[in-house]
Amino acid sequence: MYKTLAVLTVLALGLQPAIAQDAAPAVPEAAAPTTTDAAPAAQTIVVDPAATFPNASKQTNLLTGFYATLAVIEICALPIPDDIKSGMAGDRTRLEASVGLDAVKAGEAYAKVLAEVQSTDPDCAEGSADRASVDAVTAIYAQASAAAAPAQ
Repeated sequence: MYKTLAVLTVLALGLQPAIAQDAAPAVPEAAAPTTTDAAPAAQTIVVDPAATFPNASKQTNLLTGFYATLAVIEICALPIPDDIKSGMAGDRTRLEASVGLDAVKAGEAYAKVLAEVQSTDPDCAEGSADRASVDAVTAIYAQASAAAAPAQ
């Protein structure tokens, strides 16, 4: 029960930024023309059938962020306790399955994110923003691990 609650908590915390990004700011209405004689401006609409549109789901965004966290851990060679590694591995597998990635595609996706994170040259120093992000994620897993541990 605690493990399920912990997983749901992690997912809920991870989805908050994605939900916030979806909230569009209010757009003020355009001023109405002052005269009735005004003709609408001519517009040219171009349809490009080869255009791509971003259609990443919230789960995909969450998985990308998760991969970025794992990449910083790998690049900075940060020591992570086994119980936290285990919890993260389980969530990684669930997220990959939720977006339809098999082991090969998941490995390729992680490699792309790892390369992108390496190109940003993350700051591995204690107290840096990159380390703070990793510490925040691992703290969630540490808390979940402690809650799941049997009371002695």
